[in-house]
Amino acid sequence: MFGPLPIPHVTATAGQFPHNVTFRQADWVANEIPEDAALYDVVLALSISKWIHLNNGDDGLLRFLRRVYSVLKPGGKFVLEPQEWDTYAKAKRMDSRLKETGNNLKLRPADFERLLLDIGFETVEHLGMIGVGGFRRPLELYTKTN
Repeated sequence: MFGPLPIPHVTATAGQFPHNVTFRQADWVANEIPEDAALYDVVLALSISKWIHLNNGDDGLLRFLRRVYSVLKPGGKFVLEPQEWDTYAKAKRMDSRLKETGNNLKLRPADFERLLLDIGFETVEHLGMIGVGGFRRPLELYTKTN
């Protein structure tokens, strides 16, 4: 409403918010990211699991979930907003390749919790539904404890 907030110049606050937050656009399923080596405290996957799944199939989704686990520090958090299975149908109509991939998917969003626990996440916390009106989706918090 009032425009962007100015980010102060780096001074004694280096390493503190907002200087400890960076954003990068990348295909994280297919490409290595140099910052991954330092590990993360938190990984957010908001409204993207369906698109990773439809573009990369079951194997691509599993690669993504395993990679999230591998780049989290012990005690790190993974916040996942899985899209409901019924929303996949509309997305598949957009592109013939997505439709073909979607028709071959065996995994469903209802399987994600089990998959993440199998990968090694220790706890899951269902944070409830987020959104407004008809666009309410579940939000889940997974913790890597070791």
